[in-house]
Amino acid sequence: MNITQFHTLADQLFNKIELFLDDYADEHDIDLDYETNGNVITISFPNGSKIIVNTQEPLLQVWLATRKQGYHFDYVNDNWICNRTNESFDLIFSESVVEQSAQ
Repeated sequence: MNITQFHTLADQLFNKIELFLDDYADEHDIDLDYETNGNVITISFPNGSKIIVNTQEPLLQVWLATRKQGYHFDYVNDNWICNRTNESFDLIFSESVVEQSAQ
């Protein structure tokens, strides 16, 4: 993958994250706040916790930082896959949002 492809895929992921957060906030009547600043999305929850998603261009990775731990994702077979757990970004991200919005 080259840098242009990486940015295209990362932009698509960031758009997907924003749509997910809007839908989740509406469905669960929760006041989620998120801000996109360049290659970083910071999600703030009413309980004060945060989730941060950012790109790591030199590594061609997307990183996810939750209250519990951090994850690094490589683009494999049309999915962002965690390089430690082999789970998809979508699964880890959605579980993290649910967990952090509940506390």
